Amino acid sequence: MTSLIWLLTGKTAPRRPLSMKYVCLLLSFFAGLLTAFSAEKPNILVILTDDQGYSDVGSYGAEIETPVLDRLAENGLRFSNFYNTAKCHSSRVSLLSGRWSRQAGDESLKRAVTLPEILQPAGYFTAMTGKWHLDKQPTDFGFQRYWGHLSGATHFFRGNDTFRLNGEKWEVPQEDFYVTVDLADFTLEFIQEARKKKKPWLAYMAFNAPHAPLHALEVDYRKYEGRYAVGWDAIYQARVERLKELGLVGANFQAPERPDHIPAWEDLSEETKAWEEKRMTTYAAMIDRVDQEIGRIVKDLEAHGELDNTIILFFSDNGACPYDRHQLRPDLMPWDPRTRWTDSTGWAWVRNAPFRFYKQNQFEGGAATPAIVHWPAGLKTEPGAIIDTPAHLVDVLPTIAEITRARIPMSWPGREPTPLAGVSLVPIFEGKHLTRRPIHLMFEDDRGLRDGDWKLVSFQAKAWELYNLAEDRAETVNLADKYPEIVERMAAEWHRMAREEVLATEEEQRPASDEGPPHRHPQWTDFSCNAKYVID
Repeated sequence: MTSLIWLLTGKTAPRRPLSMKYVCLLLSFFAGLLTAFSAEKPNILVILTDDQGYSDVGSYGAEIETPVLDRLAENGLRFSNFYNTAKCHSSRVSLLSGRWSRQAGDESLKRAVTLPEILQPAGYFTAMTGKWHLDKQPTDFGFQRYWGHLSGATHFFRGNDTFRLNGEKWEVPQEDFYVTVDLADFTLEFIQEARKKKKPWLAYMAFNAPHAPLHALEVDYRKYEGRYAVGWDAIYQARVERLKELGLVGANFQAPERPDHIPAWEDLSEETKAWEEKRMTTYAAMIDRVDQEIGRIVKDLEAHGELDNTIILFFSDNGACPYDRHQLRPDLMPWDPRTRWTDSTGWAWVRNAPFRFYKQNQFEGGAATPAIVHWPAGLKTEPGAIIDTPAHLVDVLPTIAEITRARIPMSWPGREPTPLAGVSLVPIFEGKHLTRRPIHLMFEDDRGLRDGDWKLVSFQAKAWELYNLAEDRAETVNLADKYPEIVERMAAEWHRMAREEVLATEEEQRPASDEGPPHRHPQWTDFSCNAKYVID
């Protein structure tokens, strides 16, 4: 006992006998230490989809069949107010660094240390598959294994010349290749390698789907053929009703009217209806395939007894994309490699239901997306819990760092790390509350600030708009004129954070203009002509 006391306290034992209470306290403390040091560290599976809207998953209201993700949500938790940067590359920066994109050095990550770089010293095997979209390669930023493409998008059947395997050029097969399937193949391979090394692992799956080009396997497309002939008005309304049933929006939620830049489905020509039906059928097939491939990973974890102590985090990098660019061979089917279809503004509206606007915009339609956490061994919340506390991708790194007890270095060779922008979400996982903090939203000219129930937002640096999300989550009633003092206060905070924390450029910090709606973008679908639907 004397040696034990000295070990724990650095003091010699007292001459008089120890009380039984003191002995029990010491033994309890020592047992706690043993438990802490012997506890098995969780594996970490981070899944990021590309351009997937808020209601594109079954557990968020979709008619698309995503049974695996739905099961993870039912046995884990869902965030109803989870934010990203509304853009592909900047969301990836925030996820990997725990910082605002500009603050981290954007694609260069020159002012950040990444998630795999802090987990390696904590004993983790680190692997990534899929879309990178940042400078250099994942293997230059802490990933010990990598397969995927360095580009912002790729042909799903033919790939491109940016594919790499562990830092070396990888030739895409000419046949039997579909990037979503191969991504899961390599993920399973890397996880098996981690098992052989007897190490906990981080696997980051960055799907390209459902980002354009819209390519689908025939078996997946046929599953949804005919479902979207009813058109986007009917599908949108069905999604809103399902969101109410799920409790992700209130039972009295009033959905915004269809925006005036999208015509009623019944007013479209038969030719346009047929084309738009093909596009949404393809979206659904691509998302269904993502769920199937995630299912292969989940099944493997179950087979190895690892599912309960694997933290599975599912996110999208931004809302659905509205940019309707040049369509290559719309006369063919989406499993034909000669096709190269891009996005539909009409279906982007549906896929972001019940919110307004799209990718890049800091309205809820662009910046709010699904977030699912599954971790039976660690979550203290009720299975299927819906968390309405606002959170952001910048919170992922500090959360994982706390769970794994990984140290976050304040210096790194060749870089100048800035302070973290994110906070740990562990209190939420433990069923507690998170301290309120403002969430800064920005991509180039599009701006936003979420602070409690208030949301300040600007479309491409136009006049600030103010919304009370507790009463108007769909941002339909602009309260800026009614509460100018709140606009002034929140605008000042947005600019302070942009200057001092986000490290935005001077151009990005310029004052908002006085110009208001209507909000338009030249690359949104032009339904006044059929020029985009001509065979190239």
